[in-house]
Amino acid sequence: MSEEDLISGLNSLAEELGHVPRKDEMREQGKWSAAVYQERFGSWNEALRIAGFEPNERWRVPRDELLAELRAVTDDLGHPPTTTEMNEHGNFTIDPYQREFGTWRTALQAADSDYLENYRQSDTETVPFGSNWLQIREGIITRDNESCLRCGMGREAHREKFGRDLPVHHRIPRRRFYDDPDQSVDDADVPSNLLTLCIPCHRRLERLPVQPVVD
Repeated sequence: MSEEDLISGLNSLAEELGHVPRKDEMREQGKWSAAVYQERFGSWNEALRIAGFEPNERWRVPRDELLAELRAVTDDLGHPPTTTEMNEHGNFTIDPYQREFGTWRTALQAADSDYLENYRQSDTETVPFGSNWLQIREGIITRDNESCLRCGMGREAHREKFGRDLPVHHRIPRRRFYDDPDQSVDDADVPSNLLTLCIPCHRRLERLPVQPVVD
């Protein structure tokens, strides 16, 4: 897609909605997902600026809405998100969380008592995603017929039920590649290491000691 086509699609959705689209609205109602815009323009807010809109940052977001979004992003990623991941994948930046909770760790604790401990143990701040991850992720979902490989839930049904796109799971976690001096996180993104799953199946696979093989 050209940048002109993407901006035209963004403007069309804005006209249809009557307001500046949010990422979840673009994902559910737009011609392309917000992830496509993030990949092309660097961030969703930058795409909005190029289209001539002010980023739709809300100053006050209800506490329950903030916590629900934090839990949803955690389910999507398979771990409590870092501040960078929340800015990239969440409907809200970390700013309203800091205003409401003071610190990101306090927000994690408020969302789930296990989140903070899991966040410390996984040390996700130091493990980035590989380059071109959004493009690779989209290719894997296409490869897997836009459905969960375990239960068969389709992409649109998943969005309707969970309000989020299908997760793509790393059979061998990114951290193992990151900690290996002879490899990089890019090596974690080979097709044989990636599976498209729904959120419930993703949770179950994260707990399995032996991961399924991808043909």
